[in-house]
Amino acid sequence: MQAQPHIPLVLQVSQLTMQIKSLLESDFSYVEVEGEVSGFTHHNSGHIYFNLKDENATIACTFFRHNARNNPIKLQNGDKIIAKGNISVFPPRGTYNLNIVKCVHSGIGDLKAQYEALKKRLEERNYFCKNKPLPRFPKRIILLTSQTSAALQDMIKVASKRYCLCEFILIDTLTQGREAKHSIAKNLAYADRLGADILVLARGGGSIEDLWSFNEMEVLEAIFACKTPVVSAIGHEIDYLLSDYVADVRAPTPSAAMEMILCDKDNLITQLCDMESMLTHTMQTHITQKKSILNHLAQSFEILNPLQKIAQYKLLLQTLTQNLQDSIKWFYTQKKHALLQQQERLDLAKPTQKLLIMKTEIQSLSKKLHGEFSYIIEQKINQTKQIELELKNTMLQMMTRKRAMLNFNLNDSMQNALRQKRLMLNNLIDILHALDPSKKAQYGFAQILKDDKLIQVSELQENDVIEIIDSSGIRNARILGNL
Repeated sequence: MQAQPHIPLVLQVSQLTMQIKSLLESDFSYVEVEGEVSGFTHHNSGHIYFNLKDENATIACTFFRHNARNNPIKLQNGDKIIAKGNISVFPPRGTYNLNIVKCVHSGIGDLKAQYEALKKRLEERNYFCKNKPLPRFPKRIILLTSQTSAALQDMIKVASKRYCLCEFILIDTLTQGREAKHSIAKNLAYADRLGADILVLARGGGSIEDLWSFNEMEVLEAIFACKTPVVSAIGHEIDYLLSDYVADVRAPTPSAAMEMILCDKDNLITQLCDMESMLTHTMQTHITQKKSILNHLAQSFEILNPLQKIAQYKLLLQTLTQNLQDSIKWFYTQKKHALLQQQERLDLAKPTQKLLIMKTEIQSLSKKLHGEFSYIIEQKINQTKQIELELKNTMLQMMTRKRAMLNFNLNDSMQNALRQKRLMLNNLIDILHALDPSKKAQYGFAQILKDDKLIQVSELQENDVIEIIDSSGIRNARILGNL
């Protein structure tokens, strides 16, 4: 029986990739790898991406945000670390990388050690003391970078917007690779002889290996030897190379170098307009001051004229004369007024005037007192007559009743009644005499009148106005209150 030929199994790309992913992730679920950090990037999302390398190989690493937060380690290019994690395959690209769960420092990387040693040696040789100032308005700038680099396009774009009165010369220069250090050193020496205002050594970002040419001694010596100011614009803002320290000025990026070197034309136009306005204002102020001085001199000339002085003194004399006359008139008026006031006071203070006033008051009070007494006496007489009339009527009525009732002893009863009535009459007469106001006044008593009528003390109210009368005179009073 003839054997069937073996037909190989054809896999899809995704099938092969998934088999590789399953194999790698199961066999390398936990590994610890030692290497040097390169191409370090801290993303805005919080994830960290970098390469871990040694002399012969490189592996991509991912340090996710939650793992990095639990393992707060400060990483930078050149650090030598031990990364702990697992191998992961990314099927869409067919690549694998190391997902780091934890990492620790293992030591200083070779490149970083070289960097620190060379930096210390250059500091001892005073290579970091270059600080030539940049001209504010450069006329010629030489750019040392690759003519195909994005950094060149960024610099041209920024320069075209900011300042257009400057000549740019491009010297195509290698910025990466083994021959880059020789190209950079040679072009720097050549550019320094061209009489430019500024030399700009520029390159875009990259890993520490990509940028290492700018840490080479040949490049650093060429920068230090340049008499023309050198601007180092290498990499990104976080990248610090030895060329940055040796150069006269360090720019964070190539675009930032153009912003530092070139003035903004819009700002220049604004400054020119401001200077024009300031100059116009200054000239106008200067002219105004000179006119004021000229007018002052003209006035001084007029003031120093003898005729003008005579006229001024004449006018001053007239003014002083008028003021003196006004002062004399005012003084005379014031004294006259004061004299009249004193005369009035003297007239009021004469004894004859006071006696006349007091005599008038006494006469008025006497008339008033006489009238009051006449009125009171008249009232009392009327009251007495009324009482006598009532008494007579009462006696007649009693006598009539007694005559009808007591006929048998009329004589005795009449005599007794007459004696009693006479006694009562005598008592009433005594009472009447006792109530006579004139007699009361004689014995030291006083009468109280309100509204020209007699009133008892119990009838008085608070704030009532009364008159108190006795033999010595009349006084007005006001009731303050009941005690």
